[in-house]
Amino acid sequence: MRRIYLDYNATTPVTPEVRDAMLPYLGEDYGNPSSVHAVGARARKALDDARESVARILKAQPREILFTSGGTESVQLAIRGVVTAASLARGRKPVHVVTTAVEHSAVLSCLEALEAEGLATSTRVGVDALGRIDVEAFKTAF
Repeated sequence: MRRIYLDYNATTPVTPEVRDAMLPYLGEDYGNPSSVHAVGARARKALDDARESVARILKAQPREILFTSGGTESVQLAIRGVVTAASLARGRKPVHVVTTAVEHSAVLSCLEALEAEGLATSTRVGVDALGRIDVEAFKTAF
């Protein structure tokens, strides 16, 4: 029977090239890049090399590249960073964020935490039966 996988929003297979590049670090060179021993130093060099490679592709500085463990961490880091910076720039006044009522739980839970911290307020705009945003509600949310 042929398998059909429909959960690519949760996880996806890696390409053979990515798998091959990662294999040494899932086995022999598994060190913590923050450690000072030789295995850690090799892991640190690999991490730094990867950061420089990604930075070169994106025409960015290596210090601008941050690796995360997955989508939830990435989404929450981005939202928290932008909202916190904007709130601080406004003297810790809450920032208003507009999102949808059907947004991923990673987004909604992050907004709830920011609201509890007094850094944000938010409006969740509804969608219709086909998942389309209510444009009028969106316009008035600001």
